[in-house]
Amino acid sequence: MTTQQAQQQRIKTPSEALPPDGLSRFVRAGAWAAIVSGVAMAVSLLMVWLVVPFERLGQTEAYFTSSYLVATSLLLLSSVLLLWGLIGIYSRQSRAAGKFGMWAFIVAFLGTGLVAGNNWAQVFVWPTFAQVAPNLISTQVMSGQAHPSPYLTAGLGLSAPFFFIGLILFAVATIRAGVYPRWASVLLIISIPATMFLDPTVGAFQESIGQILLGIAVAALGFYALRTAPSTTSS
Repeated sequence: MTTQQAQQQRIKTPSEALPPDGLSRFVRAGAWAAIVSGVAMAVSLLMVWLVVPFERLGQTEAYFTSSYLVATSLLLLSSVLLLWGLIGIYSRQSRAAGKFGMWAFIVAFLGTGLVAGNNWAQVFVWPTFAQVAPNLISTQVMSGQAHPSPYLTAGLGLSAPFFFIGLILFAVATIRAGVYPRWASVLLIISIPATMFLDPTVGAFQESIGQILLGIAVAALGFYALRTAPSTTSS
């Protein structure tokens, strides 16, 4: 076969027959990231509820336990992987979701980035404050009954609502797209008010259940994303 014939054969080869490039593989692997993210979140909050000794030691002393370190590290891993997971979930429904879905994805992605910073603080900052300034992370401060600093208050007040609004919008866009089973998106929506409005006492069932449901919903969407063909883009 001559060089010219080989070039013509490559031109005639349909793009679907070509192996996926690195970016395509990264996007598709986002479905696995969503599954791991959801499972890590659910396990983390189960540990906070059942294992981390907040009731026995108190909030400040519990920060120095190995169970707290494991639980918060899993939560940090979950939030970082969720950034990747959102890409994988959205890629399967990008055309069906339309412009509303695109903006919902952007808001959810940015909100997740903010919450990842907060979860990083739970691993590294709160234990440090517990050593040098325990009053700063008292139960009253963490529950919003007292405000140690306008900067910290503004940061906490921005991150969580932005994250929750983004997830609600993303769930609505997912329902409208109709690519994934509706129950997973409905569960995602239900998890948000359960997280926002139930008793925020650290270590309580009410504080954990909303995020456990959120983790289950994210893992389910990741599972269905694995079984769904990638959304084709228009030329």
